[in-house]
Amino acid sequence: MKNIFCIVFAFLFLNLVSVAQIKKEEKKEVKKLKIKSITIIATEAIDGKEKTFTESYQKFNKQGEVEEDVEYKKDGSFKKKETIQYNKNNDETEHVIYDEKGNVSKKTVTEYNNSNEKTTETVYDGKNNVTEKTSYGYNPKGEKAFELVTDDKGKVVRKSIYTYDSNSLRSEKKTTDANGNMIAVKKYSYEY
Repeated sequence: MKNIFCIVFAFLFLNLVSVAQIKKEEKKEVKKLKIKSITIIATEAIDGKEKTFTESYQKFNKQGEVEEDVEYKKDGSFKKKETIQYNKNNDETEHVIYDEKGNVSKKTVTEYNNSNEKTTETVYDGKNNVTEKTSYGYNPKGEKAFELVTDDKGKVVRKSIYTYDSNSLRSEKKTTDANGNMIAVKKYSYEY
C-alpha cells in the first residue's frame, strides 16, 4: 500500500513539474512570436449534427503574460473568466475572477514598494468588500520576514515568521494563529 502511495505521489509530482515547465515554455514562445491572443474553436458532433463554438480565449501582454483568460460553455456563455493586470516590472497587480454571468466574484489587488517587494495583497468579494488582507514585511537584506493575514474587520487570522541562515537561504517558516498558537512549522535544509 505504501509503495502504491509513493508511486502515485511521484507521478502527480512529476506531472505538476511538467505542467509548470510547459507553461514556462509556452510563455517564452508567446513572447518570442509576439502572440497577442489565442482563440480555440471546437467542433463537436452532437446528435449527428456538427456544432462549432468558441471554447476559450487568451489575451497576452508583450511579456507573454496572460491578461485575459476566458473559457466558454458550448452555448457560448461564460464558463470562466479571469483578467490580470501587471505593473511596469511585470508583477501582478490585479487579478479578477468573474462568475458565469460576467459579474466580479473575487478581486485580488497586490501592492509593491519602491524595492519591488510585495507589501500587501487585498482580496475583495463581488460587492467590493474586503474579505482578507495579507501584509508582508522584509528585513534589511530584502528577505521576506513576515506575512500577516487579517480578516475583513482587520483582525489577525494568522501570522508567518521567516528566518534565514548565514547564506540568506530560508531556514524556517513558523505560522501561528491570532492567539500565537502554532499552526505549522516548515524547516528548510540544504545540501551543498
